[in-house]
Amino acid sequence: MTVKIELGTLIHGTLRSEDLLQAFADELERINPVALSRVLKIYPEVRGKSATNIAEVDQTSIGEVLSEAIEMLMDALNEYAPDGLYFGAHEGDGADFGFWTDEDSDEDVDMDSFGDKIR
Repeated sequence: MTVKIELGTLIHGTLRSEDLLQAFADELERINPVALSRVLKIYPEVRGKSATNIAEVDQTSIGEVLSEAIEMLMDALNEYAPDGLYFGAHEGDGADFGFWTDEDSDEDVDMDSFGDKIR
């Protein structure tokens, strides 16, 4: 199975946990639903009926768990970043999350072929 990784913004303009959780879970489900299932097994508190309603959890009672789940989702998404790219906040805007070119990487990014990579 091949999944296209889109360079650029996934979610922008918010740092609300439920917004980030929703966007990251939806993207991981698109890339690899099994990987999302693994995250949800570790953090059952954030499990919804599907990724589309994962943000409906009561974040006041599980704020720390949400932060940990968001971090785990970001790490999982970063695992699917092709060489020379990373998943995370944009260097110039901490509220702009997506796949970006890694300025510190020695890898040359082939922009024509990176969209077909999956690990």
